[in-house]
Amino acid sequence: MENLGTHMIWGLSPGINAFEGINIDLQKEDREINILMSDNGGDARNIMKTCSDILKDFDFEKPRSQPINIYLHENQKENLARTVLFLTLICETGLSQRERMELYLDLYGNSLIRDKT
Repeated sequence: MENLGTHMIWGLSPGINAFEGINIDLQKEDREINILMSDNGGDARNIMKTCSDILKDFDFEKPRSQPINIYLHENQKENLARTVLFLTLICETGLSQRERMELYLDLYGNSLIRDKT
């Protein structure tokens, strides 16, 4: 592990759903829910996994009245900036879905998919 560098840029494990193993029905829970993710391993994989699993099972006909807040604590400001960039990219609706996907792959995996990259 000595060649990982001073900043952990990418996590070494799969993303984890913050609600996995917790017996709570997010659709019926009427309280505000706060989650603190601390030292997330250098990327937003746990936030993305949690949000995607919530949306997968979400009933959009009965929206929650209270928010689910995810707070991120990172020691390295570079990791925090990268996480904000990825979350902004995912939520950006001004670009097409394909353009967002290609930009995400360019940034995350340095895959050089687009000609302008």
